[in-house]
Amino acid sequence: MKKKLYFIILLVSFSSIADNKITYFIADKSSSPIQISTKNSEQLGIVTDVINSIEKQNIPFSHSILPFKRMMKYMKNPKVKWITYGSAAWPGLQSLSLSKTPIMTVKHSFLTLKSNQYNKISDLFGKSLVLIHGFDYPGLAAYIEQDKFDIMYVKDHEAAIKVIAMGRAVAFPEMNIRLNYHLKKMNFPSDNFNFHYIGNIIADYDINLCFSLNFPELLKEKIEAVLVEMNSDGRLKTIINKY
Repeated sequence: MKKKLYFIILLVSFSSIADNKITYFIADKSSSPIQISTKNSEQLGIVTDVINSIEKQNIPFSHSILPFKRMMKYMKNPKVKWITYGSAAWPGLQSLSLSKTPIMTVKHSFLTLKSNQYNKISDLFGKSLVLIHGFDYPGLAAYIEQDKFDIMYVKDHEAAIKVIAMGRAVAFPEMNIRLNYHLKKMNFPSDNFNFHYIGNIIADYDINLCFSLNFPELLKEKIEAVLVEMNSDGRLKTIINKY
């Protein structure tokens, strides 16, 4: 009888593990340095480093690198349990179920050439702004809908920065951490550019871990405890400073 009971418990445990398989979604080529996937299939970036630290606490994930649109499609599947990153400032699934402990707070600036001055948003009315296809720009959306700018859309951050460097557009709005990362990666001297902080247009906001709505609550609590510890002992700050 004892052996039979042990076998039943074992089966239930294995079933529970299978049911709770969690996918860590990585957006391919669009989220550096938050998530970075290299040509050699290396997985780097701020959030991925955080996930790797969590996995060391015996919390395994199945990593999946997908183009952003396909990733969002998989995330809408109610049968898939997943974790990625998100923010309360964004629309859609990446804002609905967030960790209580943020990973970092992001600030935004207009990137311009040194020769292009900026004091207020109306300085850009009627001028060219470069944006990335598929990205949301909270704070700028109303101006964009009113056709206040001449918008040029490009595929990624490097293309946007090249447009600014060549003088084909006046300004590019983006997170400071992303601008610094890509300028360094592209070997562009930062002295050639100005960062105009636009916290009055795009307010500073937190980046958090984001969970599927069917994510196991006990596992979420365990992850939250790891985040609290990483914030307290400085590991989160160390990871951010790498990028």
